[in-house]
Amino acid sequence: MLTVAEAMRQRRSTRSFKRTPVPDEMILEMLEAARQAPSASNSQPWRYVVVTDPEEKKELRRLCFGQAFIEEAGVVFVVCADLSSYSGSTYKKRRQEAVDAGVLPASALSDPVYKRLMESTDDPDLAVYVTPATANTYIATEHIVLMAAALGLGSCWVGAISDREAIKRLLGVPENSMLLGLVAVGYANGTPPYRPKLPLEDILLRPFPATAGDK
Repeated sequence: MLTVAEAMRQRRSTRSFKRTPVPDEMILEMLEAARQAPSASNSQPWRYVVVTDPEEKKELRRLCFGQAFIEEAGVVFVVCADLSSYSGSTYKKRRQEAVDAGVLPASALSDPVYKRLMESTDDPDLAVYVTPATANTYIATEHIVLMAAALGLGSCWVGAISDREAIKRLLGVPENSMLLGLVAVGYANGTPPYRPKLPLEDILLRPFPATAGDK
C-alpha cells in the first residue's frame, strides 16, 4: 500500500474505468478512512451511500449529465452531510465526549457563558451550519480519495449533478441531509495525465522564508 505522501502525488482524476468490481474489503477500508477524519467539535456530519448496483449507477449517470465513468466505476460513494449533527442535543453529546476523553478539561463546563450554552434547550438554526458541514464532509471524503489511491484505485470527484433531489429520492437519503456530490472509484482504464499544480509562491498569501530560494 502507498504511503500518504505517495498517494497524494500519484492521485489523478480518473474518468475512464474498467468494469471491474471493487472488493468489499477495499470499500470498507475507504469508509474507515473517512470515519477517522477530523471535524470541528467532532461533529462528524458526513454520511455516505455506497452504490455498486449497475442499475443505480446507470441512473446516477443519467442524473449527472450522462458522465459515462460514473456507470463504469466499480463503486460510487454518494456524499452527504447531515445537518442534524449540529442540533443542540448532539452538540452537547459531542462536548461531553470531549470532556470524558480528556480533550477538554472538566473546568471548561463551569465557565458561565459555556454553561448557559450547554444548558440551553433551544436548537440552533441548522441553516447556519451549511458551510462547516460541507467543509467537514469534504475533509472526510478526501480521505476516501487518498485511500483509493493508496489501494491502487482511481477516483474522481463529481459535482456536476443535474438533479440532486432525484438522487436523494432514488437512494432514500434523509431530508435533513445535503447531497454534496459523488466520488466514483474503480480500476483506472489507463493512466490519466498529470495536471500541473500551482507553484508554492502562488498559493502563499505572504512569503514563507523557506521558499525564498525557489524564485
